[in-house]
Amino acid sequence: MITRRISTLALTLAVAVFAGCNSALVGTWKADAAPANDKFYIQSATFKDNNTYTAAAKEGDQNVRLAGTYEFNGFNLKLKTPGKPDRTYNAMVMMGKTLELKSDGKKVVMTKQ
Repeated sequence: MITRRISTLALTLAVAVFAGCNSALVGTWKADAAPANDKFYIQSATFKDNNTYTAAAKEGDQNVRLAGTYEFNGFNLKLKTPGKPDRTYNAMVMMGKTLELKSDGKKVVMTKQ
C-alpha cells in the first residue's frame, strides 16, 4: 500500500516536472554576450506557451529574424523554422532567470528579460 502511494506520487511529480518544462522557457531572453568565432548565434528570443517562438540571430555579419515552433523537454531545445534546417541545442533553464544553450562546442548564456 505504501509502495503504491510512493509510486503514484513519484509518477505525479515526474509528469508535473516535464509538463512544466515549457513554462520555464516562456518569456523573452537576451544573450549576455556574443560567443567568440561563432558563425551563428541567437541574440534574443521570445518563447510563447503555444510552442511558437521569434528570435533575432546573427549569421556571419548579417542579422537574421527567425520565427517558428519549438520543442523543449527541460534538457534539449529544438527550433523549427519553416524553410530552414532545424536547430537543436542542449538547453537548461537555471533558477528561472538564466538559459544556457550549447551546440557544437559553443555556449550562449541568455538572461530572462
